[in-house]
Amino acid sequence: MAAAAPSSSPPLEGAAAWATRLEARALAPVDAASLGAFRFLLGALVVAAVVRHWAKGGIHDAFVVPTHFFAYEGLELVRPLPGEGMYVVYAALALAAASLALGFFSRTSAAIACALFTYAHACDKSNYLNHYYLVSLLLGLAAVLPLGRALALDRRSASRTDGEASVPAWVLWLVRFQIGLVYFYGGVGKLETDWLLHAMPLRIWLLANGDFPLLGPVLRWPEAAYAMSWLGAAFDLSVAFLLGARRTRLAAYACVVSFHVVTARLFQIGMFPWVMIALTLVFFDPSWPRRFLPARLVGPRVAPAPRAAPSSRWPLALALGWALVHVLVPLRSHLYPGDVLWTEDGYRFSWRVMLIEKAGSAELTATDPATGASREVRARAFLTPFQVKMMSTQPDMIRAFARMIADDAVRRGEPRPRVTADVVVALNGRSPARLVDPTVDLAAEPARFGGTPWVLPSPR
Repeated sequence: MAAAAPSSSPPLEGAAAWATRLEARALAPVDAASLGAFRFLLGALVVAAVVRHWAKGGIHDAFVVPTHFFAYEGLELVRPLPGEGMYVVYAALALAAASLALGFFSRTSAAIACALFTYAHACDKSNYLNHYYLVSLLLGLAAVLPLGRALALDRRSASRTDGEASVPAWVLWLVRFQIGLVYFYGGVGKLETDWLLHAMPLRIWLLANGDFPLLGPVLRWPEAAYAMSWLGAAFDLSVAFLLGARRTRLAAYACVVSFHVVTARLFQIGMFPWVMIALTLVFFDPSWPRRFLPARLVGPRVAPAPRAAPSSRWPLALALGWALVHVLVPLRSHLYPGDVLWTEDGYRFSWRVMLIEKAGSAELTATDPATGASREVRARAFLTPFQVKMMSTQPDMIRAFARMIADDAVRRGEPRPRVTADVVVALNGRSPARLVDPTVDLAAEPARFGGTPWVLPSPR
C-alpha cells in the first residue's frame, strides 16, 4: 500500500497562522524601561533645543524680525503670535517638554509639547528641517502611546496616564519604526546619480572643511567624498536593521555615534545628530536602563500578562495604519514629473537628508496689467536675508512670494499686478540654469499637488 503523501497547509491557512503568531508577539508585554528612557530623552532634547534657540536669538530672528511668512498649503491661517508672543510659546513648550521628561502627566505634557512645537514650525516653511518633523511625530506618538513609568518622578500621575511597567511589544516596535524610517528613506534618497556617481553635494561641503583638525587635507581628496557618499548610503540603508538585531546592535550603535559626531562637526546641522544618537537607544533591549539606573527611577518589574485582551487589537490596527501612512508619504515625489531635487515637489516630509546644495538668485518683476508699467521688486523689502536665501531656490516659495507682492499691491490700492520671476539656480555644483518660466504670472498660479508646469526642466 502506497504511503500517504505528507499533508501541507493551504497557503491561506499558512498565512493566517503566520499572522496569528505575529499578532501574539505584537500583543505580548515587554519591559517599558527603554520607552521610559526614550520619553525622558525626548523631553530633555526639546528643552535643550528651546534653550539653544532662545540663546542664539533664533526666536527673534524667525518670528519677531520677519514681516511676511511662508505658509504651508492648507495652513494659511497659522501665523506667529504678534510682538513677543512667540517667546511665551517657547517658554510653555519648554515647560511641557520638561514635564514630559520627568513623567508628570506624560501624555498630556506630550500633547501640549507636540501642539506647541508643531505650531511654531508650521508658521513658516522657510524653517523646515527634517528633524523638526521627526520631533513633532515622536511627540505625537508620546501623547497617545503608553510609555511606561520608568524615569517618572511622579509615580501617581505616571500610573494614571502611562499604565504599568510593561507595554505591548507593538508600542516599542512603532517607536523603533518611526526612527528607523528616517535612516532607511535617507538611504533610499541617496540611490541616485548625484550622490553615488558624482559624490555631490559632499564634494562641495568637504572642500569647505579643509581646516578640519588632522583630517582636513584628506577631506580635500576627491576620493574621500566618493568613499563617504557610498558609506553614507550603506549606513543609512542598513543601520536600522543592524540596530534591530541583537548580534550587531552594539557595533551598529557605535557607528551611529561616530557617524553623527563627525557630521555634527563637519556640517553644523543643528540638533539632528544629537537627537539620533540619544533616541536610537530605544533599539537596545527593553530593560537596558535597569542596568545603569537605580530601581526607584526605573520602577518595578511586573509579571507579564498571560494573554492580551481582545480589546487591545484595535490600537494595534491603528499602529499599522500609522506605519502604512508613513511608508507611503515619502514616496509621493515619484508621482510628480521631473527631478525632485530640482522641482522639490514632494521633497519635504520624505526624509531626503543632505542631498541638496543649491545657490540661487531671484529677480521678481511686478507689471501693471492696464498700463504695462513694470517695476523690479526688492525681495529684502519683504523678507529677511534667510527667507530670501530659501525662497530663491524653492519653486513653491517663489510662487508664494509672487502672491505676497501682488497682495501687497492690492492692499495699497493698486491694481493687482502680474508678477514674473527670473530665477537662476546652481544645483549640486552644476552650471547655473533658469528654474522657472520667466513669462508666467506666478501670482495667478494656484498651489498644485501634481507637479508645477512652470518649473523648467532640470539641467542634468
